[in-house]
Amino acid sequence: MINWKKWTAIFIVSVIVSIAVYDGIAIANGGTEASVSHMLITWSYQYPAFTFLMGFAMGHLFWRMRDTQVTAELTKHEDPK
Repeated sequence: MINWKKWTAIFIVSVIVSIAVYDGIAIANGGTEASVSHMLITWSYQYPAFTFLMGFAMGHLFWRMRDTQVTAELTKHEDPK
């Protein structure tokens, strides 16, 4: 049986590492203007809808979900304020 939780973690780390490696190569060979960050900033200026869509995507990824056993355990240890 496939452990989807494990494969999801591997996928996320692989994407982040791939972007970091690519960014390093792009900066080394094409300068700052070839970086991922520069491209995202440029697109944000040129296409305001892109900035909105990135915010929407990040909200989708980081918005609070219903508690699972893992998140319930993590929030149980938080200091009450």
